[in-house]
Amino acid sequence: MTYGWAILVIIAVIAALYAMGVFKIGGTAVPCSPCFSYFAFVDYSSTASTLVIRNGPRTINITDFGNGTTGNFGPYTPGDTITITGVSPGSITISYIDVDSGLSHTDSATLH
Repeated sequence: MTYGWAILVIIAVIAALYAMGVFKIGGTAVPCSPCFSYFAFVDYSSTASTLVIRNGPRTINITDFGNGTTGNFGPYTPGDTITITGVSPGSITISYIDVDSGLSHTDSATLH
């Protein structure tokens, strides 16, 4: 009976590791690593120099897109899709202001 429970636990651990992709071999490279902490990464095309991200849980105004475009853009509500052009591979930092609190924040990612 004890061996049966031990085998069941081992099978559950292997299944969990498989579900997390530990055993996945090959595939494509991760397009951004580390990715943004506030914005959700959607897509990036180095040939078109275009980055697509999704706004996080708060309404914001972007002040710097990280590609040399500065100003006051928005407001972007939660879940809005934001397309940024003129982005080259490497580190990108986006600056934004939380509309509710008025505080400035920055978020960065490394694009490959």
